[in-house]
Amino acid sequence: MTIVGDAAPTIDALAEFAATASGAAHRERISVHTADAVIALLAGRSSPEGRAIADFLARTESSPLATISANAAAMRLSEIDDIHRASAVTASAITLPSALAMAPLSSAQPQRFADAVFVGQELAVRLALSLGGASLLAKGIWPSYLVAPFGAAATAARMLGLPPARMRHALALALAQTPRAVGRSAGQRPGRWLLFGNAIRSGCLAALAAADGIDGDPDLLNSAWLEAVGGTTVDAGMLIASAGPSASIQQFSIKPNCAAKQTLAAVHGLRLLMADGLDPAAVESIEVSVPTAYAAMIDREPPSAGRLASMVSVRWQLALAALQPALLDDVARDPLPVDAALEAFAARVSVRGDATLDCWYPQTWPARLRVNAGGTHREILVKDSPGDPALRFGVSEVEDKARRVLAAHPAAYLVARGFEAPLKMAALHDLCKHFGTFPEP
Repeated sequence: MTIVGDAAPTIDALAEFAATASGAAHRERISVHTADAVIALLAGRSSPEGRAIADFLARTESSPLATISANAAAMRLSEIDDIHRASAVTASAITLPSALAMAPLSSAQPQRFADAVFVGQELAVRLALSLGGASLLAKGIWPSYLVAPFGAAATAARMLGLPPARMRHALALALAQTPRAVGRSAGQRPGRWLLFGNAIRSGCLAALAAADGIDGDPDLLNSAWLEAVGGTTVDAGMLIASAGPSASIQQFSIKPNCAAKQTLAAVHGLRLLMADGLDPAAVESIEVSVPTAYAAMIDREPPSAGRLASMVSVRWQLALAALQPALLDDVARDPLPVDAALEAFAARVSVRGDATLDCWYPQTWPARLRVNAGGTHREILVKDSPGDPALRFGVSEVEDKARRVLAAHPAAYLVARGFEAPLKMAALHDLCKHFGTFPEP
């Protein structure tokens, strides 16, 4: 095994960052991503799968920590939350449930909320990058799940106002609960979402324990630990967190639709071709080429295998984009549409891994489409899709996403409060009241 980069930093440096770093320079992006996260949380909680998880946790645990688990699980299962491509970490699903849970306990102000979200996201992404980032997916390791306790602990502890001396124990206790492979969860109720929510719960519990005086082992974070968790090659130098222009939040992608991120470049490519005159009814075949790292993943299971499979299948996503684009915004997918035209279109799509695209991955997640239609051949290479940093979403794009995804949801007004939560106490209070866990002191 080989460790590249600098020696692993002590947990003290990360604790100092988590306890004191300011996200003020990134407040605009924090606001946009908070509003986007509210969309995912509302959509996930109102889906049958999200409600089922919440009901199960309510029956089995009376602690307010169960609500943290339910919120995190619901947000992540929406598959419409943001993502950092190089690390493959869905950062807001780690930090928003954690921050909202702890806000009432500390009477936190909007500035602390914004800083807590910022440091939790930065540490989660940096830990994932040090362990291999998106390359972990090919090993069957889910990066977001792997770093969820660590990121949640940083956010929760910052919300609680822990100083560096106690923050180090919160992070150490979280590291000691680092999960490993989640396995492949199939069927109508895959367990991965529940496990993710429990990982967030573990991080919040670590912060509460540290605040109560319980100690972890700050020496746990070292090169040997990184090597044991990350495998063949880790880069300890990636654990240096930053509050400057290189902060991870500037590279977050917002998903325009409900889908696995690996499929969205292909969807965007097809939409561009249709905008240029391609008639979906004339399509004879579509060959989708993607980096070898995820070609098998997006062509593994038919959409009929379950809700998650319908979001991962690039064949199905392209069929929806061509024939029923409104269904791309359907988070619940209950029931899954049974449509002969969709199935016929999906059957005309093939997928191949293309090593020539590997050089772009994981900084971008590209796709090349070769389309035969009406006796003509078209080809397009897409490296960025709407919502990626190169095609960044701002306030208007997130508001449009909210209208499409939430439609007549009675709490859709909270998206506007999400934009304001890092700035206004009343907005933060409204989010805590709707999604919160602990009663206000």
